[in-house]
Formats: sequence, C-alpha cells, structure tokens
Amino acid sequence: MEEKKWSIILSVLFLLFVYVLIHFEINARNIENSVQKLQDREVEPKKKLHFVLISQEFDNPYWRKVQEGADVAAEKYGVNVEYIGPLRTSPEEQIKLLEKAIASQVDGIIVQSLDENTFSPVINKAVTQHIPVITIDTDAPKSKRIAYVGTNNFSAGEQLGRVVVEETNGVGKIGVIIGSEKSESQQARLNGFLSIVKKHPKLVVKDIESSNISIIQAKLQTESMLRNNKDISVMVGTSALDAIGILNASKNLKLNQVEIFGFDNIEGTLQAVQDDSIKATVIQKPYEMGFQSVGLLIDWLHGKVINKENFTPTEVVTKETLIRRRNVEN
Repeated sequence: MEEKKWSIILSVLFLLFVYVLIHFEINARNIENSVQKLQDREVEPKKKLHFVLISQEFDNPYWRKVQEGADVAAEKYGVNVEYIGPLRTSPEEQIKLLEKAIASQVDGIIVQSLDENTFSPVINKAVTQHIPVITIDTDAPKSKRIAYVGTNNFSAGEQLGRVVVEETNGVGKIGVIIGSEKSESQQARLNGFLSIVKKHPKLVVKDIESSNISIIQAKLQTESMLRNNKDISVMVGTSALDAIGILNASKNLKLNQVEIFGFDNIEGTLQAVQDDSIKATVIQKPYEMGFQSVGLLIDWLHGKVINKENFTPTEVVTKETLIRRRNVEN
C-alpha cells in the first residue's frame, strides 16, 4: 500500500515536471518570436508621414504652383504629400475632401479656407483629433489651425491700387472683377485696393462683379460691365484668371483702349504684360506657400514653435520689370 502511494506521488511529480518543462519551452519560444519581431521592426524603414494638400481647384495653374512647392518640400523632408481638390471651385467639395482626410487619419492637412464660418468647425474637428491643420492662401484665424501661410491680401490689394494710380495718373473710371464674393482673401484684396483708390477723387469705381475663379465668367462679367458702363477706362482683376478673362472681353468688344490690371503670374498673364495688353499684375509666391507649409507641419510635429502667420511676398510686375529681368538673365 505504501509503495502504491509513493508511485502515485512520483507520477504526479513527473507530470508536474513535464508540464513545467513544456510551459517553459512555450514561453521561451514566445519571447524569441517577440524579440525577432522587434528586430524585424528595426530593420523595416519608418513609415513616411502622410500630408494632404487640398486646393481650391485641381488644375488651376496657381494651385499647381502650390503643389510644385509642396512636392519639392516633400522630397526634401522625406514625406508624402497628397494633392487633391475639386475640379471646379466649390467650398462644399473642399469640405468633403477635408472630412475625408480627417477620416483617413492623415498626419497633417494643408487647406484653403474660402469661408471661415464654414471651414472653421471642420478644421477644429481635425485638430481635436490631433491632426495639425495649416491654412494656405486664405486664412481662418478664428479656427484652431496651427498656422497660416500665404499673402497678406490687404497689403497686396494696396499694391494693386498704387500701381493703378501710378499708371493712370490717378484719373479714370474703374471696373473690378473679384474672384469670389465669399472669399475673405478676395474681399481683403478688394478692400486694400479701394483704400488706395479712395484717396484719389478722380479715380471712381463704377462696378464690382465676381468671376467665381473662371476665365469664362470673368469674360462674361466684363463684357456686361463694359456695355453698361461705356465710360470705364480701367479694368482690374483680383484673382489669377480674371485679367485674362478681362482681356478676352476687351478684345471681343474691340475696346483696346481699356487699361487692364491683374493678379498672379500665370503664363498667359505674363505674356500679356510683355505684349503691353495688360499694364501690370501683382504676383504672389504660390510655390513658396506650398514649400513653407510642408516645412511648418514637420516643425510642428517635431515639437518646434512656429509662427501663427507666415506671409509670403508679393511684387508688382510690369513690362519694364520683365525687360529688366531679361537683361539681367542675358
């Protein structure tokens, strides 16, 4: 009976020993696998940061320049920048793209804010979810955006006003085409322009219409304006495509005496300045906007302090300016 008892005890102890041995082997293998996974992770390249740049209009030449600057910065800093935008100017479509970027949990967003009241809640939603947002070209200062990169639009409007005063000797009837009545940047440019013009009583603004950032609409609005105001001698456009639309309208109506002033430096505008068909244009630096925005997002993500407002320069370009540049290059 005693022997049987000891046999049972020894059997139990043996089974316990086997169990402990097996359990030890399993844990050892699990530890080995975990270590291997960590080593594999160290060997794998780090995942690139993914930023989204939401343009006002996908194929707009101005926004392609912004994209170009962002792409160069992306290459420099080793990040991915996805360029998206509506086919035609549409704040509603921009909002949808912004919501999609938030849902995708991207690492950073660069977006234009055409209407602060509409865009701010969605920008705030992104920031609340720890996605930094930079506004570009048009700001939303009351939102939680981390920074703005772009033109000081009131100052740029003042530049436009000063060149009009200079070229017209402060005399003339003016028609104005702005890109969008809803755009705060366009309103700021217009207000800057008017602040200069109002100082010259012989310069009178006869009418102001919107092109909705469209050459065709700029042309149609200009034709209507010139037919209804035959004393207009000066036409001013405040967005990238306005001056070309104005020029097409004046040619169509055979009103070559109308002096045209524009904004931005798309190829057609600069060529028209060279040909003296457009008297002057105030150019922005969209390439610099794109480049700076990417760099600022990276600085922010690395814990650096960045400026809330980052104004990119503007300059007035006339035929004389282009001639001087060509002479320097040659």
